[in-house]
Parts: sequence; structure tokens; C-alpha cells
Amino acid sequence: MNVYLLTLLLAAGIALATAVALEVYSHRMRVPGVFRVDRGAGERPCWGGVAVFVAFAVTPFVASALSSKASEFFSPKSGDFLGFLAAAALIFAVGLVDDWKALGYKPKLVVQVVAASGVYAAGYSIDKLAFPWGPEITLGFMAPVLTVLWIVFFTNAINLIDGRDGVATGVAVLAAVPLAYIAADSQHPTVAIFLVAIAGAGLGFIPFNLPPATSYLGDSGALLIGFLLGSLSIRAATGVTEAFFFAVPVVALGFPILDTVLAALRRALDRKHPFGRDADHIHNRLENAGFGPRGLLLVIYGISMLFAVAAIVMHGLDVFAVELGILLGFAAVLTLVLAKLGYLVTLWNSHSIVWLRRRLTFQSEGEAKPLDSGDSTQRS
Repeated sequence: MNVYLLTLLLAAGIALATAVALEVYSHRMRVPGVFRVDRGAGERPCWGGVAVFVAFAVTPFVASALSSKASEFFSPKSGDFLGFLAAAALIFAVGLVDDWKALGYKPKLVVQVVAASGVYAAGYSIDKLAFPWGPEITLGFMAPVLTVLWIVFFTNAINLIDGRDGVATGVAVLAAVPLAYIAADSQHPTVAIFLVAIAGAGLGFIPFNLPPATSYLGDSGALLIGFLLGSLSIRAATGVTEAFFFAVPVVALGFPILDTVLAALRRALDRKHPFGRDADHIHNRLENAGFGPRGLLLVIYGISMLFAVAAIVMHGLDVFAVELGILLGFAAVLTLVLAKLGYLVTLWNSHSIVWLRRRLTFQSEGEAKPLDSGDSTQRS
């Protein structure tokens, strides 16, 4: 059996078995603090993170025991994997605590920076940037800063889109698959196995997470998946020259990037905290437009699949004109989607843009007045 298919099936099976066991346990025994009390009669356990973590941690070892090919890819780097898993465990732990008792953003951010720094020390680093055009750029002393920012961004991006049943889990699966393909094609088979394990873990848990969900991903799951995708995407898109082809993972992870950047920009223009919480994400707009729980999933999954296909196509091409055409085409599609959802109007009417428009109008009128006054004096 193909090593990646084996890994996918194992991860899905382990996640499914873990989720079933936890589901049975949650019905038999109510653990104080595990459930969010503000959900009332409709409360659901946040067990998703446990299922994903167990599947991701166990799958590479089981796959190595069952497949000589998996063992060839994984065994030489099993020690490094344990270090990487320790960093992931930090993210999982702080998310689990946040699921039990909501934490402020500061302790979570500190843990995320520490874990991301550990990943950088383990060799998952952005040392050189490669663009679809022009020369590669060596980052030098900025390499650790950009690496940590990249990982922390995606750690929170997946968490921010986890606002409706099945959204974050499905989007993560649809991002992990193209990244795994790209990693395998870029001669990073071990990273590909890890990414396939993420996709399998998501597939194993998603039956419990589709609307109406019986279990939630929770911050432990959303933060963990974001951390794993952000970290592994660095190595997946690193070429033979050790340059990071950032455009490919940016497209593959396009939906969480779009939603997170849009939310931060929207809040900043309204002079609010850019990383605060509100009910104006893409899934909220789709809901307000009349899409039901499953309808908005179809739209979001469709957008994510377009991103996934585009990432694979961009990776397989080495013609700048074609890559530019793909990027421009996607920009046009995204602009249309944002316009349909009303975001362009929202941004245009935001506090800062309205202030800027009034300022420019005032200056224009101020420059015009002396001319009008001079003409009037001459006529008199």
C-alpha cells in the first residue's frame, strides 16, 4: 500500500477511535470544566483537540511499524519529531486550559512564541525567501523573527475561523492535502507524512464536527492544527536551495489568511483591537446572507478547494507569466466574493476611511477657495 494512503487511513482511524471513546466517556461522566457552561442544554464537549493530537502523535510510529517505506522516511528523524511534538504539546496544553477556563491573549501568545522558537531551533526556519520573480532574498538576523511570526499567525488564523461547525476542521484538511503533495514532490517525504497525518486526523474527527456537531474542535484543536500547518508549511515549501517559496503555502492556506487579514484590517480601520473578537467573519456574513450551517460549509469548502488546486498548479509551474495570471485571477475572484459579502462597502465606510475621505475633501475645498475668491475680486 502507498505509504501516504496508509498514513491517511491510520490517522483517520486513530482519530475516529479516540473521538468515539471520548464521546462515550463524556456521556457517562461529566468532568467539571470540560464543558462550556454558557452553552446550556446545547453544550458539547471540546474533545476535538485530543483526537487530533493523539492521531498526529501516534500515526508516524504505527506507520513505521507497518511499512518499511514509512520507516525509511520517519525513523532517521524520529528524534527530531519528538522535539517537534513537545512544542506542539505546549500549544495543545494551553489550548486545553483555554477550553476549560478562558485565558487572556497574553499567556497564550507567550506560549505560542516559545513553541514557535523551539520549532525554529529545530531547523524549520525561513532563512531565504524565493519569489515567483527576481532573486532570492537572504533574511539574516530577521530569519527567526519572520519564522516565529509566520507560525504564530497560522496558529491563531485557524482558531479565528473556528466559529461554526466543521469550518476549521474541513479547511485544515483541504490545506494539509496540497501541502503534503508539495512536500512529497519537493523531496521532503517525512514532512509529507506529518501533513497527511494532519489531514487524516481531521477526517477522523470531522463526522463529530459537522453540523449539528456532537463535539467541538476547541481551542486545543484549532490552535494545534494552526501551529502544525504553519510550522510544516515552511519545510514543505523549501526548495533545494533552502529558499522558502512562500507564495505556494500562502495560496494553500488562503482561506484562513483571507479571513484573518480581513478581520484585522476591518477592526483596525474602525480603531478597534485588530485581534479582538466579533461576529463579522466570512462564516457570519454567509449566515446573514441566508446560508444554513451546511450551505455555508459548501461555500467555504469550495473556496478552500480552489485555493488547494491553485497551490498545486503554482508549484508545478515555473513560468512567471502563468503564475502571475493565476494570482491575478484569484485576486479577481476574491474581490468579487468580498464585494458580494459586503466587505468592500464595510471597509469603505469604516471610521478611518471616512475620516481620510473627509480630510481629502476638506483639503480640496480649501485649495479651491482662494481661486474662487480671486476670480470674484477681479470681476468686481
